[in-house]
Amino acid sequence: VVSMVNKGPNSNGSQFFITTVKASWLDGEHVVFGRVIQGMDTVYAIEGGAGTYSGKPRKKVTIA
Repeated sequence: VVSMVNKGPNSNGSQFFITTVKASWLDGEHVVFGRVIQGMDTVYAIEGGAGTYSGKPRKKVTIA
């Protein structure tokens, strides 16, 4: 799932996140606007090399 980050009502901006697990706790809280249909190997590489449980990346990730 590709979804927008927000901090409450009317706060969606340009930040987004990609989940690699079922995230039913996000229902009704975030706008889902897509899903990864190709390149999950890249998503898993980012998750393994830069992702953290806190959500703060260990290193900068650029998606172009």
